[in-house]
Amino acid sequence: MVAEIKPIYGTQRTRLATAIPLATPYSIYVFPSTYCNFKCVYCAHMFPPEVIKEKYGLDRNHMSLDTYRETIAQIAEFPEKIRLLSLTGQGEPLMNKNIAEMVSIAKAANVAERIEIISNGRLLSEKMAGNLIDAGLDTLRISLQGLNSKKYQDIGGVKVNFEEFHNNIRYFYQNKRNTELFVKIMDVALDSGEEALFYEKFGDCADRMYVERMLPAYAGVEITDSMQQVDYDRYGRQITHRKVCPLAFYMLGVFPEGDVEPCDTIYKPIILGNVHNERLVDMWRGEKLRQFWMQHLRGERHDNPKCANCNAPDDVAHSEDILDDEAEELMRRFASADSGR
Repeated sequence: MVAEIKPIYGTQRTRLATAIPLATPYSIYVFPSTYCNFKCVYCAHMFPPEVIKEKYGLDRNHMSLDTYRETIAQIAEFPEKIRLLSLTGQGEPLMNKNIAEMVSIAKAANVAERIEIISNGRLLSEKMAGNLIDAGLDTLRISLQGLNSKKYQDIGGVKVNFEEFHNNIRYFYQNKRNTELFVKIMDVALDSGEEALFYEKFGDCADRMYVERMLPAYAGVEITDSMQQVDYDRYGRQITHRKVCPLAFYMLGVFPEGDVEPCDTIYKPIILGNVHNERLVDMWRGEKLRQFWMQHLRGERHDNPKCANCNAPDDVAHSEDILDDEAEELMRRFASADSGR
């Protein structure tokens, strides 16, 4: 086995409370598509499109190259290079036919230290693999939904020739050059005793791999409705429930139509603007985002009905990102920064 058994998030993290407010966000998530070719039982995409729209306000679109180019041009306006450009979002990015060109455009613009895609891997044909590798993709993270075709039908709601799928991942790994390949799977997608089989099957065709815990990422999904008070995150770490969501303090998310939110969730807790009408750098420095930050620091996160439904602070926020204990000091810091403008 050559793969490391390690969570797929970036493990070299800055303590967020010491760094904010940031002149440049650490991460920007650009959503190439809000369509998905799977209907996973723990995901919003298990519902029909009209229900997804009603429950989460999500329209299904592919991002056009015009919108993408405008977004990349605006990312270049920040004073520093962002750490991560994630071509991911509330859908399957490989469904956008321009995905490899999107990687190439961002690489040429040199806007990010690292460019990643998180994918279910179903469309990772040899041709797609070659295009992504040639484009210079830095990281590909593949989320598995089982270790056989039957499990893919049960969890993902799709027919998958698992042997072919496995071979496509192996092809990518054998030809990837500088791209890192991470493979993860949710515990719910493994039958009892299959964790060892997961490591056996993918340990020689991935750089890093991990088994994650299923958590209630989407309100209203039946399989996770009873999990609202879990005391662990998706990586299995014990947590205390967090009052302040740190995501908005270091990232932005851009939907296919150009709407910008202060995180990467499905909910759009606040729309900061649209890249066709405003600049990302102005949204990042703007009063609308500042007031959103202050609402969180005051402990009023649940006053925003979208944030009240979101489990991200307990699901994916890391220990280095926790802001709860420094909330009052941060409010004073922001007030001082405002007075100095």
